[in-house]
Amino acid sequence: MSDADPEREDHPEGATEESKAINFKWTPELVNIGSSRGAIHPSLGPIEEHNGFRIFKYRPGMSLPDPADARECLRWAGLSDEKIIEVEQKFNQLYPDYQGPSCGYAEKYHRTGYTEIIFPKVEKMLDIFIQGMHDDHDEVEETHKAFIEKGIQLGLRLEFAIFCGLHKDDPRAVENPYLFEKDWFWMDPASIMTDTLISFWRGVEKCMVSKLLYDGKAFTCGGTWVVREGETIDQAKARLDDRERERLREQAEKEYKVEREREKEGLEKLCAQEDAIWAEQDRQQTVGDAEPTKHKQSCSAEG
Repeated sequence: MSDADPEREDHPEGATEESKAINFKWTPELVNIGSSRGAIHPSLGPIEEHNGFRIFKYRPGMSLPDPADARECLRWAGLSDEKIIEVEQKFNQLYPDYQGPSCGYAEKYHRTGYTEIIFPKVEKMLDIFIQGMHDDHDEVEETHKAFIEKGIQLGLRLEFAIFCGLHKDDPRAVENPYLFEKDWFWMDPASIMTDTLISFWRGVEKCMVSKLLYDGKAFTCGGTWVVREGETIDQAKARLDDRERERLREQAEKEYKVEREREKEGLEKLCAQEDAIWAEQDRQQTVGDAEPTKHKQSCSAEG
């Protein structure tokens, strides 16, 4: 990553911001965030801790994204506006018939009996974005500035891209100078940001679920459950009788088996593709080894 002038002649006309040269500079605010070891979410702010554990709990007046607004949620997860539009287009291509909950959240019942509230559309879109980052195989100079600039080019907001690099005053860098000089770069920017985005989004998610509980739109009872539209909490609890829980358990078991079978088929397909590649390589090697022999026999015949 160079500090080249973004107006260089070799830049294609109409290039997007992501493709132009980026000149990142630290500011005191970014140093504070970047040195926070993940404790300061750029939009959520500092997180309270208790006995070494971070407490992701809604506090009255706390600003949080609307679960029904996927774009807003993705901004909180760290994506730039341009990248959000790109991911949204990809999502519509992959899931043209997607019919998720209009409120943006839903219950997920696990075969173990555990129930949680998830945000299915946002999580699918984040998966698309993360996969896209890992599909980028361009080499990146091993400097913290270059890693941060690469994060921006991959589609991260600046406040999140800083976690691709490490500031010299970061306590981790002060404690272990070799981490700042070499060890940091054993992972690429996409891997670093995957860890960061997932961690931060999980924190926002927990706060959003906490707000649903606070607002009476969800409740806890052997897990976390959604209060459906038109229901009271008491009615929702009454709905979850033993028969309903058994139905959900059986449904979760079926979904688990379907997913396992899909994974098995995918693995078998991948193995078959690899076997075909190896077989073709062996065939080409056999042909290559045989060609000199044929040539020698031809020369002997001519002699």
